[in-house]
Amino acid sequence: MHAPHRTRAATRCGRGREISRALAAFALAALLAPALPGCAGKTPRSAAAPVSPETLLAASGAPLSPAAFAADIARADYILLGEEHPNPCDHEAQAAVVRRLAAAGVRPAVGFEMITADRQPALDAFNAGKLAVADLPRALDWQHTWGYPFALYAPIFEAAREYGLPVFALNAPQGLARKVGRTGLDALPPKERAALPGQLLPPDPAQVEELRELFASHSAMFEKAAAAAKAKGRKPAMPQPDAGRDRFADFVAVQSLWDTQMAQRALYAHAVAGRPVVVIAGGGHVERGWGIARRLSAYDPKARIVTVMPHRGGDAPDAALAGYFYACPAMHNSRLGMTLSHEPPGPGRPDAGLLVTAVAPDSPAARAGLLAGDAVTAAGTHAAASLAALHTAAIEAAKAGEPLRLTVSRAGETLDISIPLGAPASPGK
Repeated sequence: MHAPHRTRAATRCGRGREISRALAAFALAALLAPALPGCAGKTPRSAAAPVSPETLLAASGAPLSPAAFAADIARADYILLGEEHPNPCDHEAQAAVVRRLAAAGVRPAVGFEMITADRQPALDAFNAGKLAVADLPRALDWQHTWGYPFALYAPIFEAAREYGLPVFALNAPQGLARKVGRTGLDALPPKERAALPGQLLPPDPAQVEELRELFASHSAMFEKAAAAAKAKGRKPAMPQPDAGRDRFADFVAVQSLWDTQMAQRALYAHAVAGRPVVVIAGGGHVERGWGIARRLSAYDPKARIVTVMPHRGGDAPDAALAGYFYACPAMHNSRLGMTLSHEPPGPGRPDAGLLVTAVAPDSPAARAGLLAGDAVTAAGTHAAASLAALHTAAIEAAKAGEPLRLTVSRAGETLDISIPLGAPASPGK
């Protein structure tokens, strides 16, 4: 049984990112999702607790001792590690969990949402020692199939290589989820249908209601941006779902497809490897035991499932989200070439907003003039009170075919910076 999830909370860490990916699957955001800044949740959190990503937290917020870790997490059959995809700290924390499992005498298999099942042969070559970690981006065509920098995930692969842990691909073959979202599961040709789970397990009713709320808010945002583009005589930035389809039903079907597919692949990895399985996945697939955990419980009722989610600091973690947490500040590593962290208000900085902690050379952000140390105070028409505002502004800008406009405070001056978004690689997920 997985860790208890007792109450529903307002904070939905990582949900904006997960929802955008699901919308992308049926072409409401197909061109945007990989390049947009992530969402830290509806309710901004204060700075992370003064512990390192290597420190796991109990639901109370207290650091988990090595003995408690071995007694609780190391005995699980499936350990689901949630993340916000662009957050470097989350991936360091995931790698730390893998290393702690190895230190406790557990040698798990590691499954990745980021890799589609049809690319398992490349991982088999890695497992056999024929490919190095540095060879994986090219072997997996990582840049085009996932869209977030491989460097974010490299620490996890390095831990797997160091301890001889087999790695597995969990996601559906590239492009099929988006196709399901646009045309429906029954419209797939037999060969494509055979590559997906035989039956999609439905979501928890409580999750459906949350998805409905989030779908409505994102749809309104897309429609507003589309109207702005139309007013300027521009064509829609992306194709629309087939006429007459229930877009929300298709959206839920895509979410169910991802979660069912990843649960089935984790079950397969457990059977083939004969060892526990660590699942690396977005927080929307892990939190509350709704996504992958719900399907694993149906397939393997006797399995012990543990969920771990990021905690952004401030109050004690919300025990409804997961059984355990790792402390990581709200950060985002963007494909636009900028890394940002959420700087909460404090003495001398009542409106600290978002801090640019790094800018990659010759990146779109660098060419636009953004510098490390800049404080982003607004994104588009939104105050930069959280990473979610950046996410929203980027969706609106890309839908309207415009650059992402940032208001920046630098050395006492206020600057306007425009970063072209372009058309990133298709998410294929």
